[in-house]
Amino acid sequence: HSIQGTIISTSNYCSPLSSSTCTTTSTTMGMVLGKISVEEPAFKVLFNRATTTPASNVSNTTTTPYEIRKYGKRYAIESIYDSTNGDRSPFMALAGYIGVTKAPENESNESIAMTAPVAIDRKEGDNKRMKFILPSKYDDISKIPQPKNYNKVSIREMAPAVGAVHQFSGAFDDSHCEEKARALAAQLIRDGISLPTGEDGEVELGKVNFEWWGYNPPFTIPMLRRNEVWIELTEEQVNELIGTKGEEASE
Repeated sequence: HSIQGTIISTSNYCSPLSSSTCTTTSTTMGMVLGKISVEEPAFKVLFNRATTTPASNVSNTTTTPYEIRKYGKRYAIESIYDSTNGDRSPFMALAGYIGVTKAPENESNESIAMTAPVAIDRKEGDNKRMKFILPSKYDDISKIPQPKNYNKVSIREMAPAVGAVHQFSGAFDDSHCEEKARALAAQLIRDGISLPTGEDGEVELGKVNFEWWGYNPPFTIPMLRRNEVWIELTEEQVNELIGTKGEEASE
């Protein structure tokens, strides 16, 4: 199995949701062409479901390719979308905490490097949320400065997790990302993973623990963007999937 997620660090970054965080030096042709030059969390690839791998339980079906990844413990800052104001993005509150566009709004007045991806989730009965993953040097809660804007920004410990990740390009908006999440969920179901479904057999996304992740600024050429959707799985589901699909791939 391979190790992915090499750590790369730089002080310049443009968000996939806002071009206002871009500095002159970071607005480069590399970013236009999809280059990612900031730190992202390290992960291990446990399984790669390539489109050429046959699904023995489905005939004449185009698969949605995905990886099964394992992440260690991470820390993030999180904020809720304002549902009373047209689902207004909390991006600037998070950017303010790390000091992207102004003096850092944290108790240590500490500038913190931007990372990728920006993560968004929406769970049934809960508000839509946005997260910035903190750099890996913040590996303990005691190292993370408290937010000054504590009514909007909170610190979250993300437990180790395993899940399926599907990568895609194009728009980074709710409808496109949810479409990709449904496609990934449908593929997982075809591959033997049990996920919540309705009477019509369609997956109930609101009951699935999923997020969508954006890695590039708005001016990146759409077809060269790296977007991902993540569906969290249990260790038991992953072990069963790897065993089943591994046997099929070796036949």
